[in-house]
Amino acid sequence: MSRKKVGLWAVGLILAVGVMEILALRLGSLEFPVPSDSERRPAVADQPGP
Repeated sequence: MSRKKVGLWAVGLILAVGVMEILALRLGSLEFPVPSDSERRPAVADQPGP
């Protein structure tokens, strides 16, 4: 492989990683609605099970 091809591959890889990072940040900032049903059920049991 010539140095030019290796350089182009390196630039392409860096750009691909950068785009994936931006997409991950955008996806991570999304808020998903939580069902209101969760307010009625406690996360921890009030009484121990059998």
